[in-house]
Amino acid sequence: MTLVKAARWFSSVLVAASAVASAATPDDQSVSLGHHQFESSCAMCHAVEKSKGNIVGPNLAGVVGRKIGKLSGFQYSAALKDSKGAWDEASLDAFLKNPQAAQPGTAMPFAGIRNDEDRRALITYLKTAR
Repeated sequence: MTLVKAARWFSSVLVAASAVASAATPDDQSVSLGHHQFESSCAMCHAVEKSKGNIVGPNLAGVVGRKIGKLSGFQYSAALKDSKGAWDEASLDAFLKNPQAAQPGTAMPFAGIRNDEDRRALITYLKTAR
């Protein structure tokens, strides 16, 4: 392989790797908007730092992928305790839009986030909360 061919190959590998990395990493603006949404809508009842434990609501660190209603140490409503599945983008989106419609009988006293972009940003932020 000539030096020119090697440089072209390496350059295309870098471009491909960069595209994959940017697709897998949430953009900073969405995370920042999601953090703001969390602080204004969720932080009074939920924490996202594992060390803070549960507050009024369950700790949301690692919520994406967690089984619904199964965080140890939190007393869930029967509605959430009996739920099947795990929190993913679709289930979080539905719950954050209208908790009572998504999980009838939930004890979460929250009207929901009507704005689609605000919910998407919040979910993007929650995906970073590990």
